[in-house]
Amino acid sequence: MPTVPPNAPRFPIQLRFSDVDSYGHVNNVTYLEYLETARVLLHQLRPELPAAAGGQSGATLRELGGTDNRTLVGRQEIEYRVPLDLRTEPVHVRVWVTRIGNSSFDLGYAVVDEDRTGTVHALGASTMVLAAAATGRPVPLPDGYRAALQLWAGPPVPFRNSSQAAGAGQEVAE
Repeated sequence: MPTVPPNAPRFPIQLRFSDVDSYGHVNNVTYLEYLETARVLLHQLRPELPAAAGGQSGATLRELGGTDNRTLVGRQEIEYRVPLDLRTEPVHVRVWVTRIGNSSFDLGYAVVDEDRTGTVHALGASTMVLAAAATGRPVPLPDGYRAALQLWAGPPVPFRNSSQAAGAGQEVAE
C-alpha cells in the first residue's frame, strides 16, 4: 500500500450493483463518488483540538470552516490501479491532507482493500477551496479549520507520474 499516514481517517464504502459497468467492474466515474463520500464524512468528524488552536469544543470539521462558507472542489486527479469487482465486502477510502494554503488545501486518497489483500484500487487527489457562500469567492482558512486539517497531514499522493509533486495544487489565485 502507498505511504498513507497512520492517522488518516478510514471510511468503508459499500459497493452497489449500480456501481458496476458493462465490463463487470466498478465504473471509473464511481470512484470519484467514493472520494466525495470520504470527503463528506471527513467534514463530519469532530477533531480533538486544543482551545489555543482556535477550535470549538465538539465542532465538526465543516463547522470549523464557518457556517457562511462552503468547501468547493477546485481540482481532482485520479489514478486507477486495479479493477474493483462487485462484492459484498466494503472497500475502504483513506483520506489525508497533503497541502494547506491560505484559502485552499489538497487531499490525498487511497481506495484500498484494507481488510483483505491490501490491494490499492485507486489513488486520488483533490484541491479544495474554502469560499464564501454568498459570493463564491475564496476566503482564508479559519485557524481552527487549519489546525484540524494539520491533524491529518501526510505526504503527497504517490502517483506514477506525479503532477502533485511537481507543483499541481498551487494556491488558488484570489
